[in-house]
Amino acid sequence: MQRRLLLGLVAALVIYLGLTTAFGLEQVGSSLRALPWIWWLLGPAVCLGSHLLLLLRWQFYLRWLGYPLPLRAGARIYAAGLALIAAPGRGGEALRGLWLQRRHGFPLTVGVGITLAERLADLASALLVLSWGLGRQVWSAALVGVAVLGAGGWLLTHPRVLQRLERWLDGLPLHRRWQGLMRLLREALLAMGRMRQLMKPRPLLVGTLLASACWLLEAGLLVGLYGALGVAIDWRQAAVIRTATGLGGVVSLLPAGLGTSEATAIGLAMLYGAGRSQALAATLVLRLCTLALPCLLGVVALMRQPDLSRRSQNDAPGQHS
Repeated sequence: MQRRLLLGLVAALVIYLGLTTAFGLEQVGSSLRALPWIWWLLGPAVCLGSHLLLLLRWQFYLRWLGYPLPLRAGARIYAAGLALIAAPGRGGEALRGLWLQRRHGFPLTVGVGITLAERLADLASALLVLSWGLGRQVWSAALVGVAVLGAGGWLLTHPRVLQRLERWLDGLPLHRRWQGLMRLLREALLAMGRMRQLMKPRPLLVGTLLASACWLLEAGLLVGLYGALGVAIDWRQAAVIRTATGLGGVVSLLPAGLGTSEATAIGLAMLYGAGRSQALAATLVLRLCTLALPCLLGVVALMRQPDLSRRSQNDAPGQHS
């Protein structure tokens, strides 16, 4: 994991160095210097507020599945998972399932199922907030998209579908080299069963609303940042920039969506009237607050819990049933 973090950091430095050079080092530096110091405090505060909401969602999901944890115990595992926030699609956070199993004896599928449900709620909330930002003409299309997403997830996690997939796996020729993969696939099927429990109306609504609040909080941060830089971007436009940036990162296969997210954020900001240096400066602050800071906090939390760090390095998730 340390090697991946180092490679991700190098890639980020290369990308931002290239963008800064292309947009003008002096112009970008002037934009950053023009930003009042208070925003260097408000930005991290907004980010921490967002993760506090997501921590509450994590705790709610655990209680809903019947595996409640005290807030402090749940927060320690949630915080350590932020070290993996840069993984494509944030799928690395599924490692929390292994930590829950090792430390609290929970089934591995609990944490993995919660991660799947979190990504579904994040996607649904992003579509809703994006449609709100774009205007009434796309509301119906967004609602249809969310409905199709929910229906598809419901059908995919239906017990009969999962049973057929399990029978299909049992019918495959078993080879010694495939045993680890087979165990991993069976764990994935069980995790999808956990995910189905979190797709009931109440947990799905709670998860989507909390994720929507996070998107809107961070959009509000963008409004303030651009306002401080002298660019008039309203909350709807900022919501489009923030959610499209997040979705662009999901589409990208690179860690944290590097390159794709930045291009999306800068392009949309320029479309709404920002200059190139202003767009890059605001994007840099946003990415520091929503990516670099959580990842740093996660690494610190993971280092302070050597039992999690040691086991996650020695054991692969696919090696446990």
